[in-house]
Amino acid sequence: MRMLAPFFLLLLTAATTEIRFRAQEIQRDFGVVYAVLIEDINGDRKPDIVAINPTQVVWFENPSWEKHVVLDGATKKDNVCIAAQDIDGDGMLDLALGADWQPTNTMGGGTLQWTGRKGSGPDGFWRLTPIGEEPTLHRIRWGDVDGDGRNELVVVPLHGRGTQSPKWEGAGARILVYRVPKDPARDPWPVEVADDSLHIVHNFIVTNLDRDPQSEIITASREGLFALKRRTDGKWEKTLLGEGSPGEIKIGRVGGKRYAATVEPWHGNSVVVYEERSGLWSRQVIEDKLSGAHALGWGDFDGDGDDELAVGWRQGKFGVAVYKRVRNVGWERALLADDGGMAAEDLAVGDLNGDSRPEIVAVGRATANVKIYWNESNKKE
Repeated sequence: MRMLAPFFLLLLTAATTEIRFRAQEIQRDFGVVYAVLIEDINGDRKPDIVAINPTQVVWFENPSWEKHVVLDGATKKDNVCIAAQDIDGDGMLDLALGADWQPTNTMGGGTLQWTGRKGSGPDGFWRLTPIGEEPTLHRIRWGDVDGDGRNELVVVPLHGRGTQSPKWEGAGARILVYRVPKDPARDPWPVEVADDSLHIVHNFIVTNLDRDPQSEIITASREGLFALKRRTDGKWEKTLLGEGSPGEIKIGRVGGKRYAATVEPWHGNSVVVYEERSGLWSRQVIEDKLSGAHALGWGDFDGDGDDELAVGWRQGKFGVAVYKRVRNVGWERALLADDGGMAAEDLAVGDLNGDSRPEIVAVGRATANVKIYWNESNKKE
């Protein structure tokens, strides 16, 4: 496998703080890489990289980054989203997968399925099992939204069923919660609708904002930043967290407080952070000159106890940047300048080599590639 020559990013954010990355391209000419995960697929306690293009699901094995093909042409084009979970209880990670991505077709399309490995070896045989369908199915994530100690699969389409242009009128997107049945390969998956009032729900996360057992679904939509919570009586309630028109959402911690980062509007030019408060969260624009921003991730890259924000965009002079809040200064930015080498469609943050410094893995749209940005912050030469 050919690799791009490494390059370095040097970011000076304070007198004693240095953030630096070294880039390694592990895949090129892969087509549009819609999504990426950092997960231990083969169970060797080393996090691997999972990526999807329109027709394939693959994983890259740590540390050689050898590519293993999970599925090729088994789903309706395009594969658009993926989430990892041990679905069948065999101790190995399985993959839920959204496919048949048709963003302008609100009447049909949008398939949901899962695949689990059967057989020995790093590849084995991956069996594909359908779960359901929803037009413009766009994002999926696992989380315990009812507090029973087991994760549910949360499924979010971009648009409401049957909506025409403009997409913010008419029915809202149906946010679906699927429960894993006793036999997930044969039994139907019970499903409920958490909400159907929001429009252009481009992304969401599942996280626990309080001390009760159930996690909240935090949505980024045209109407703003909302928390959806399932009450103990089974009814759902919706709470506005932030006013804006976000298209992405990830949550980190800075100064002991939660910060939600968003891209506004969806596919837009601005990066916005919301500081957790009682009532509406405090909103601040930290960047407004991007083009086609589409990827976010938090990580404590310099080891100072606070998270920094990684942002990727896919149009214009595209790339990946890291933003850090510096006391008495505000938010600062440094570009991972790789000469147009990463039109970021998605990114993930995780420690790939066990040195307690998280890496960034980014995947490209126009550049059709997968890159690791190795964290060499505060590393002695």
